[in-house]
Amino acid sequence: MAHASLRKIALASAVAGAIALMSLGTVGCAPKTADLSETGTDSQTEANEGAVMTGDFTFSADADCATCHSTEGDSLNDATMPAANHATQECTTCHSDIDGLTTAHDGVQFGDKTPKRLKKTAIDDTACFNSACHGSQEDLAAKTEACAILTDTNGTVVNPHALPENEDHTTVDCGSCHSMHSDDAIDDTAKKACKGCHHMDVYECNTCHE
Repeated sequence: MAHASLRKIALASAVAGAIALMSLGTVGCAPKTADLSETGTDSQTEANEGAVMTGDFTFSADADCATCHSTEGDSLNDATMPAANHATQECTTCHSDIDGLTTAHDGVQFGDKTPKRLKKTAIDDTACFNSACHGSQEDLAAKTEACAILTDTNGTVVNPHALPENEDHTTVDCGSCHSMHSDDAIDDTAKKACKGCHHMDVYECNTCHE
């Protein structure tokens, strides 16, 4: 009986040893995972992604505006916003007032809060009214002749691209109605632009003020 027990023990030890050898062989053949920590590649990538630009910003016509103006940059890829129709154009195609932009960015540092509205620079309507874009203002007025977006409470309809000529309307430009970098509906923005003066929602002159 003692010999039988010894044989069982020896057999069990042999089987365990074989299994151990097979396990070592399997581990040895397993593919290795690249250890990027030795080269610093992985940590460098994380550092680059987390890096924040600091210091003074110097404006130039070929600067990447989306670095700071991320909301406007994102709007170029959002089909719900008018800016998406101009995604193939450079920012300075519309924002062509380089001198004004240079002044507006004077003293700006990376990380500064970006303004929501243009204050020190403007978009000239000639950026919109040219043969490569929307044609002349007369051409655009002809296309919107039947447009009824601007209808006051008395039923008076005004063609948005053929406003009556007067001193007050000289300050109205394309940006007054068209909010390029937001999804605000043109029906709302155009009416709001008019109500800045026509606060009673009446377009006829001399009906409210003598």
